Amino acid sequence: MRLALLAVLLFAGVPARAGFEDSGFNPRGTAMGGAMTAVPDDLSAVVYNPALLGSIRRTQASLNYLRQFQTPTGPTNADIMALGAGIPVQQDIFNGTFGLSWLYGQRQSAGVDRRVGFSYGTRGLKEFDQGGLDLGGTLKLLSRTPDGAKGVLQGTIDLGASYRFWEKYTAGFSILNFTRPKVPDGRAPLTAKLGVSEAVRGFTVALDLTKREPTGEGPGTVTAAAGLERWWATARYGSFAGRTGLSLGDRSKTWNWGLGWRMLGGELGYAMTVPMQGPTMVGHGVGLLFRFGASNPEGEYEKLLGEELRQRKDLIAALEAAEVKQWKLSQELAELRAAMEDLRRQLVERTLSEAEVKKRLAELQERHRRAVEEHERMLDEQRRLRAKTRLDFFKEDWAAYGKARAGGAPDPVLADQVRRILRDYKDSGVDLSEANQELLRLLRAR
Repeated sequence: MRLALLAVLLFAGVPARAGFEDSGFNPRGTAMGGAMTAVPDDLSAVVYNPALLGSIRRTQASLNYLRQFQTPTGPTNADIMALGAGIPVQQDIFNGTFGLSWLYGQRQSAGVDRRVGFSYGTRGLKEFDQGGLDLGGTLKLLSRTPDGAKGVLQGTIDLGASYRFWEKYTAGFSILNFTRPKVPDGRAPLTAKLGVSEAVRGFTVALDLTKREPTGEGPGTVTAAAGLERWWATARYGSFAGRTGLSLGDRSKTWNWGLGWRMLGGELGYAMTVPMQGPTMVGHGVGLLFRFGASNPEGEYEKLLGEELRQRKDLIAALEAAEVKQWKLSQELAELRAAMEDLRRQLVERTLSEAEVKKRLAELQERHRRAVEEHERMLDEQRRLRAKTRLDFFKEDWAAYGKARAGGAPDPVLADQVRRILRDYKDSGVDLSEANQELLRLLRAR
């Protein structure tokens, strides 16, 4: 009872915060302590760093609910509903991902915050030898409605940049609420975020540093955050994730943890926020994420490889059959030549009449003609089959790779296929420049 009373007094004495001050977006970001400024392939980029949207390669949609008592800017008491979508495009003008987001925050005894965002992040905007640069932006419409007052709609923008380097590292920088729009009780705080992450073999490690300017609700704050994620894959039951993170700031210190489960195109996430100071009011978050496109790209890749192997087996069988037929025809031609020699010998020895010789000679010549024609046809067929050179096989392999890529196969699968192609055709004389460039692009996109 005393703990509950203390919590009520605390929230009554400290302004509630949410909405425009790093309120979070999904369970993954919350469980990792909000260290998402440089974490690729996550829809939370719409609120942390829009430049990371370009790393999303499959259409995604998410629905999230967060019950928060602590944010990086201090204590709060808020229910937050967040919706988001990422739509990848590959065009001459736009090569990246568009993002849509909607956040609704009900702050107890303080009012309602609403946020609608339209985002875009580039994909491979500028490529370098050891990495690549991407940029992004978000146009936001903000509305804060205090209890008993009328809401005011204001517009602002978020700007972001991300840099991929050394295959597995990503650095990110973003500025949120760039125009510092006016809202009741002050302005939406100008916020600068800097982060770095490493992703390798199912592990993701992220570090963030955030600086916020003072607002009408409180002084400026600085927050350092760190997050760790590990995925485990199973043969039949999808993949499972464990997450943990720390958020250490001037006004709030929390430990966070969470779980995730992914199967086919769906993902379920959960997060818990535990304060490290003040009353123990534990926050929770749940979310659903759906990915659309190829539900099992690894399976599609295996099918393509199986079809390719089947075609090659058929070709080998056809070559073997042609060689057998050619051997039989060669035997028949040898027998015909022997029969004609025997006929000539008998003609010389005068053991056959002239009419019989002419008749048998005509038969042998006809059989010989048919055998020669069949032999020539088999030779042509064999030459045609053998004309499927290494270049033709390379074209078939490259076409299969194109199908896997168009079907949404993940980058690690695509990289393995390109490596196999480069290994198989290394010394064949085939031009592999396109395959080398594709492998370099895949490595940089990690």
